[in-house]
Amino acid sequence: MNEKSTPSRRVVLAGAALVGPFAALVGCGGQDPEAGGGDQGTPVDGGTLTYAVGTQPAAGGVDPMVATALAAQSVMNLAYETLLVRDDDGQIQPCLATEHEQVDDLTWRFTLREGVKFADGSPFTADDVVYTFQTYLQATTSKKAYLGGLDQIVAVDPQTVEFVFDAPNGTFLNAVAHRETFMIVGAAGYGAASEDDRQRLTYGTGAFQLTDWQDGVSLTFTANENYWGEGVPHLAGIQMPIITDESTRLATLQQGSAQAVAFTDGTVADQAAKSGFELGELNFTQSLPIFVNPESGPLADVRVRQALSLALDRQALIDVAMLGYGKLSLVTPAGDPAAPQPDGDTPNYTRDVAEAKALLAEAGQPNPTVVLSYFGDVSQAQHPIYELMQQQCAEAGITLDLQATPTSELAPIFTAGESFTDLVSLPWSYRADPTFYFDPFLSEAGAMNHWRENPDADTARDLLAQAKATVDEAVKADLVQQLVDEVAQQVLILVPMAVPQNYEVWDSAKFFGYTTDPYGSRSRLPQSWVQS
Repeated sequence: MNEKSTPSRRVVLAGAALVGPFAALVGCGGQDPEAGGGDQGTPVDGGTLTYAVGTQPAAGGVDPMVATALAAQSVMNLAYETLLVRDDDGQIQPCLATEHEQVDDLTWRFTLREGVKFADGSPFTADDVVYTFQTYLQATTSKKAYLGGLDQIVAVDPQTVEFVFDAPNGTFLNAVAHRETFMIVGAAGYGAASEDDRQRLTYGTGAFQLTDWQDGVSLTFTANENYWGEGVPHLAGIQMPIITDESTRLATLQQGSAQAVAFTDGTVADQAAKSGFELGELNFTQSLPIFVNPESGPLADVRVRQALSLALDRQALIDVAMLGYGKLSLVTPAGDPAAPQPDGDTPNYTRDVAEAKALLAEAGQPNPTVVLSYFGDVSQAQHPIYELMQQQCAEAGITLDLQATPTSELAPIFTAGESFTDLVSLPWSYRADPTFYFDPFLSEAGAMNHWRENPDADTARDLLAQAKATVDEAVKADLVQQLVDEVAQQVLILVPMAVPQNYEVWDSAKFFGYTTDPYGSRSRLPQSWVQS
């Protein structure tokens, strides 16, 4: 929805022509209250949805400034909202900002929605946006990476705020349009809350607020009586029992104790669907990257890395190991609308055992042993991926030494940058900008970056820097395509596939007006309702 008046001035009326009026009606979800389920009748107000989940927020609780885990993100965005959002096609739409404008190469201006209040009744103004982003800048959070070069945040008037950078930032707009990145908090409510309360309760403008958290038992959300979306939410509240066992969660659905459930195992979700429950559309936004440490051992030689990649039959990994619940993917997961798709020209991507053997012979390592560590105590459904990879690699002469490792032992790798041997699999979720899938292993501060000063990564580092700096979408897309090809050529990381972050299943005879969204944000819960 970009209107260019001059090369240096880009005005974006954030979806106003198509969805602006409707978004004002139903909130940031921008979804027809009766969409996605056929003729479901008139929405019914009141009632509590029971939606069973497998995990609760961990470190940082539900404080947007510090919490980044998926279990936290998928509940925080019920309570907190962002300046902009993306629709199912990846197009930017309004949320707390109704318009945004690139004034010049260094300045973004946002016009804020009028009449919005926080859950405590305090008005939402430009001062809250300034407070929010200043707090992000002061917090210990990886989200600050999207604010590189931010020089000033200025409240021009109560409904206008400007962000001024000291260098072009090509990731900022995508970040403020991602529901799980820069959630807006209020200086009055959030600002006055204790650190403990911020981690266990919410203080946002969203349709539901977390009002009670029984550790290890349940999360309770209550409808925000001050919500700005006309006519929503329909639900009076949402109860989220925390049930770690997948089969037990399935039983709650079958017995009618819950109207909706989120699974992480596709086979259990498929079992629910076959017994008559509704399985939401799957979105393959969780990548399964395998990070490489080339500092020593066989993977220091690019030819061994290339042979390892060529030994993999990725489609077989999807069809056999994941029973079809996966999608071919490069570094940016296939479910991301900005993701380049693998094809026959993607370097070292199509299986070729003969070429793999030739490369190993050329490297003087016909039978290398490579260690692969992965989470042994979680994501059980993904373990067959590594076991089948082991078999495929053996056909090329590579011994893949699998190390099923407790999460507690792998955590220091992605939190503190602790080293690892050869390969480690650390799944990640959807990110706001395509360039940030590359940061963990290419940026200077990346926790899994073992490519520093390695010439094999020089071209990739340069392409990443260029892609981050450009605000031209077409130029950026081309740079990202070059980047994924270069990463695949040098095998700086291995990606077997992308999988759904979760599998949402519900009882369509009791729960209405709901559909999944591509980002796993459950953004359409405000438009849904329950009926006995």
